[in-house]
Amino acid sequence: MRKIIIGAIILFSFGLSGFAQEGLPSQIQSFFDTYQKESPPEKAHLHFDKHTYTLGEDVWFSAYLVAGSSQILSPLSATLYVDLFDGDGLLLEQRIVQLENGRGKGDFSLPRFGKAGTYQVKAYTAWMRNFGEEFFFNTSLQVIDGDAGSFLPNLEIKQITTAGGKVSYQSELTAINDKGNPLSSESVELLIFGSGEQLYKQDLLLNADGQASFSFSIPEEPYESLHAELIFMENENYPVSKKLGLPYSLSLADIQFLPEGGNWLIGKKSTMAFRAVAPNGEPYQLQGEILGEEVAFESNFAGLGKFELTPTKKEYQAVLTDPKTQESRTIPLPEPLENGMVLQVVNNPEASYVTAFVQGNIPAEGLLLVSQTRGIVNYMIQGGLNNGVWGVRIPKENLIAGINQISILDATGKPLLERLIFIHPEDYLDLSLSMKGSMQPREKLSLELQNSLNGQVQPGTFSIAVLDADQVEDERDIYGTIASQLLLSSDLPGKIYLPGYYFKDNSPETLAAMDLVMLTHGWRRFTWEEVLEQEIPKVDYFIERGINIEGQITDQEDTRKGLAGGKITALVGEGIEIVTSEYGPNGRFIFRDLVYQDSAKVTITAEDNRLKTFIDVEVIRPEPVFSKITGEYVKEIQWPEGLAESFQARNMMKQMNEDPDLVDLEEVTVEGQTIEREEEEVRKIYGSGDVTITPDKIPSSVGFTNVFQLIQGRVSGVQVFVSGLDVAVTIRGVGSVNSGTTPLFLLDNIPVDAATLLQISPRDVASVDVFKDPARAAIFGAQGANGVIAVYTKQGAGFTPSVGGTLVTTYGGYSIAREFYQPDYSEKSMETALTDQRATIYWNPLVNVGESGKISMEYYNTDQAKRQLIIVEGMDESGRIGLFSKIFE
Repeated sequence: MRKIIIGAIILFSFGLSGFAQEGLPSQIQSFFDTYQKESPPEKAHLHFDKHTYTLGEDVWFSAYLVAGSSQILSPLSATLYVDLFDGDGLLLEQRIVQLENGRGKGDFSLPRFGKAGTYQVKAYTAWMRNFGEEFFFNTSLQVIDGDAGSFLPNLEIKQITTAGGKVSYQSELTAINDKGNPLSSESVELLIFGSGEQLYKQDLLLNADGQASFSFSIPEEPYESLHAELIFMENENYPVSKKLGLPYSLSLADIQFLPEGGNWLIGKKSTMAFRAVAPNGEPYQLQGEILGEEVAFESNFAGLGKFELTPTKKEYQAVLTDPKTQESRTIPLPEPLENGMVLQVVNNPEASYVTAFVQGNIPAEGLLLVSQTRGIVNYMIQGGLNNGVWGVRIPKENLIAGINQISILDATGKPLLERLIFIHPEDYLDLSLSMKGSMQPREKLSLELQNSLNGQVQPGTFSIAVLDADQVEDERDIYGTIASQLLLSSDLPGKIYLPGYYFKDNSPETLAAMDLVMLTHGWRRFTWEEVLEQEIPKVDYFIERGINIEGQITDQEDTRKGLAGGKITALVGEGIEIVTSEYGPNGRFIFRDLVYQDSAKVTITAEDNRLKTFIDVEVIRPEPVFSKITGEYVKEIQWPEGLAESFQARNMMKQMNEDPDLVDLEEVTVEGQTIEREEEEVRKIYGSGDVTITPDKIPSSVGFTNVFQLIQGRVSGVQVFVSGLDVAVTIRGVGSVNSGTTPLFLLDNIPVDAATLLQISPRDVASVDVFKDPARAAIFGAQGANGVIAVYTKQGAGFTPSVGGTLVTTYGGYSIAREFYQPDYSEKSMETALTDQRATIYWNPLVNVGESGKISMEYYNTDQAKRQLIIVEGMDESGRIGLFSKIFE
């Protein structure tokens, strides 16, 4: 930890004796010392192999968890939750990642027949929940349907107008296919959605150039996830759906004008920053002017900007214009003070100090300037206005990398002024990477990674992705890096647009853009009121070092005296772990920090001191933190040609080279459930379908809200569309001549409609059978000609009963991280006979560089990669960050 300085390198020096409350500095320091010891925050970062995928691909990630203000690899939590959400924000899967010394790895397998769109990922520990969900790791992945190149629409909004509580859009649709040919004289269905509600519907007829001009109106409301769905019928019977985000009316924008430091003062020149954000968090790019002043301004790519103005009156108005939609809006600026103080901070990259100027026209003594970064106080100084000015120079050698908060407090500790500045790291790890070998098809290549700091070799932990640069672009500006996550995004509430942009270089333009972020966002891990009251964050969630199993014991006979308490034992698997605990009269119990992989049979045995074994044992399964979040939608359809062209070859290679260990595991699971399956088959009077879906085998099915989510993306040729209470299911079976019509729905062998199935909780479902083949569906007669969806519910509503104080159940453990498949081309085999067009050529999530400061890796090139993009991220044990990116040809 850096030295705390309570002293003076200042433009105007003041002594400490006149300070009204000399205990304030020590009070502040005491809070932060306690904060560091008792509530060190954790932060998570995931390095993905890439951020653009096609359906059916594997998503690989490396996990980093840091703790405390120095941000070293966390020795605290050993459990990281990683949630994957689809394009509409529905929870698809969850991985429970086991961490060792702050590092872990994991993967997702995207559904082959799922929905394309902007998938989102959240990562967090239980301990992180104490500090607010807005500080969780968040990112997005673009998922492309490689089979949907027949319909590539572009929706351009020409003009937006508002009147009478309605927003009207003048629009133009252009639709082509992946060959660049227009969809001449084709029909497209347009649906507009906001907050999950259908707002508008229209059929559009494209002209010979594949275009249609039209307009539509919707209520003027700040809907979540405002988007258009465009549906094109491929081959006249199969819908291809594309979703595009819509811009919001300027009238719905959150536009804030924020004077530097929080105040501006009549007669004092001030910097006025502004931020324009849509209801979905996306930025507006605006132009504007101040009425009656020769002041014009415009926002940057992130909807941020600033201008300078010396106020001479109380009221000012800004006229804003959206150059794309021609909307305009007039809003008032905050009123300047007649009497008060203002703050200006100068962070000259060439200077060895940061200068803070306080100006005012009121008597002000007993002020305290506090500078802190992530709870580390790096500078405090007392002072006051002398001839209306107080200036302080803060040595940069005191400041650590990241967001630094400069606050001016009065003698009681009340915050008067505040300014954030960003200090770029000067101690990045120096990573170098060399490649040996010829970049010819299937040739062996070797990499050597070296890590050093100030010319000295340095150990560290890293992750490395080798990508086909003709299929995958470097997207770090868009999605960020380990540096942007740990130093910027993780400390600011809300979404930072293009976070990686601010770390691409130290050019004046980049530094100016970063300073706009500092001027328009607030650091809110804690407030000064909490500091003065010594309010450490309340702990509702504890550090997890393993899997926790919680439950409840109840009186089987509901006797008057009830439970007395007793002992309880859990046997995990076939002796993986045996743990014993005690429970009290309330019957609650918890087994903490169990360590096992995948799902395991857990046998829980309890005996009460009064009721003996006349008790029931129940396991309480945790609810997901998120079952649905706000969906994100791109404004333009992305169609990466290289990735789309290799789609079929990559999926074929994946299917033919699945990990055999996974197949063995499935076989073991089938044997273990033979009796259950026999009982279930008795209920299935029509037999099993072409595909049987078992909810208990779908990770995070606990987060599903309806039965149809169990089917979405998991059955070839079946498309499911759910909107509110409306459900549409399309089954395209082999040889079917009736595709495009509604299938037969069965609930426990009884015909029902889709709306009835929509009311069934997925937790009560034992299995879902899908009949696609007309020959197999013939048993249902004419009703089954269009396919059948058969839902079978659990006996006893899905609750596993306990007997005599003993409960046998299955409980999920840590997710098993698969190994990245690397073909060995040294010998010919069936596995190597397939065409190799992989986009991710090599992936290593845990690269540990030892004391030598270097490590070597080997892999084989694909059949087509001529340029390879290599990205490395990581850190050392002191929290210093390393980044590397280069294209090798």
